[in-house]
Amino acid sequence: MFNVGDHVVYPYHGAGTIKEVQEKEVLGETLSYYVLYFPLNDVTLMLPENRIDQSGLRRVIDEDQLNDVITALTNGAPTKNENPKQYSRENENLLKSGSIIDAAHVIANLSLKENERTNGLHIQDRKNLDKAKQFVVSELILMNGMSEEEAYSFIDKNLQSVKGA
Repeated sequence: MFNVGDHVVYPYHGAGTIKEVQEKEVLGETLSYYVLYFPLNDVTLMLPENRIDQSGLRRVIDEDQLNDVITALTNGAPTKNENPKQYSRENENLLKSGSIIDAAHVIANLSLKENERTNGLHIQDRKNLDKAKQFVVSELILMNGMSEEEAYSFIDKNLQSVKGA
């Protein structure tokens, strides 16, 4: 399924690399764990091999899927909720999906909302925007070797039409 050295995305954490597979004994049972390292936020996580399917772990996108990310950043997605709490929850659920396209939609929608408001975004929306950007940046870095600054610039450049610049 996955091998040491594979670049993967773990929902809500972003992109990382499988550093090793370890065997651990837990409650008398020997289990295999993938050891994932997330360089952007310097976090290491152990994921049981038998929970991979339910976890949403996936490989980073390919270069040919980059246009889909650009389209999502440029267009956003229609939102269903006008209620601020429900709107924030909807964005959080999109981020938890582990999809870079969903994260790009969150960035586009919240950036547009930020531009429309004179006093900026609510704190939860700002957190979701930051989380979505970090999620996309982490995957862009591992997908094609962009630096962190280049990845943030990529997002900003493709948001130009959303922001009306």
